[in-house]
Amino acid sequence: MQQPFLTFYDDAGFEAQISALEKSENHKILRRIIFPKTSQVDIRKLAEYADYSLHRGIYLDTETTGLFHAEDEVIQLCMLPFIYAKSPTTPDAIIFGVYKPYIGFQEPSKPLSQLVIDLTGITMDMLVGQSLNMEIIESYLDKSEIVIAHNAAFDRPFTHAISDKFATKNWACSLADIKWNEQGFESRKLGHLAADFGFYFDAHQADKDCYAGLAILLQINPDGVSYFQQMMTNSQKDSVTLRAQHAAFDKKDTLKDRGYKWKDGSDGIMKGWEIVVLEDEADEEKAWLTETIYHGDANYYEKTETALTRYSSN
Repeated sequence: MQQPFLTFYDDAGFEAQISALEKSENHKILRRIIFPKTSQVDIRKLAEYADYSLHRGIYLDTETTGLFHAEDEVIQLCMLPFIYAKSPTTPDAIIFGVYKPYIGFQEPSKPLSQLVIDLTGITMDMLVGQSLNMEIIESYLDKSEIVIAHNAAFDRPFTHAISDKFATKNWACSLADIKWNEQGFESRKLGHLAADFGFYFDAHQADKDCYAGLAILLQINPDGVSYFQQMMTNSQKDSVTLRAQHAAFDKKDTLKDRGYKWKDGSDGIMKGWEIVVLEDEADEEKAWLTETIYHGDANYYEKTETALTRYSSN
């Protein structure tokens, strides 16, 4: 099985202890995620990758003053550039290099809540007089074809207030564009996924979240397919947003159990329970809504989106 080209941890000096523990059924090793060495190999020099094309992307994370992009603000932004190769004939896509991340802070227009301080470790003293470097941000975007976030539906709307260029990029989501649950993962949360792969990190720090997200995407499933490749394949497909409106109150648990999330209508669309599915799964989902929720009298909102528009509002 192909192993990741990048290593987001360092076992140096502890190889013997790790080897011993790996033989034990009563222990599990958790490796701290760190920024990998930026040295990289041009995989096109390897015979099996000679005809692959090279591309650049960004793994991104934000820390904000709250949950609502219309009223809250970004206080920390991390953009982790990476380079990947794509096969001309198959879905195969491989990350094989990273570059120095941009990590920036920005002073908000009002003081941070204690909840945000406790969650992120960011204080007003760290933010006073700080502003994001637009030259670096837009330079990174100009060189990249895709932006990835873990819960892009949250991060993308916030980035649109930083630069219009974020709206011109294709986006992918390492939370939603991979069928984690169908592959046996109990949770799609970044920290839980990291632990499943034998990692841990300092959560709710934008740079550490980016390192963790990319480290997870590099991992290979039992079928020999990386989670990055899975995400890229799904993100390139059109998706359909379905919002179940006027659903009976006693159907809320049924909708929640199927993965629907409540939307309050603040986005200008009538409130209801919403899910996003791939276009080739939409007919099956609409049939389920019609039969199970509406008993034949369907009343749902429907919208088709691409990687260019998906996740643009939450």
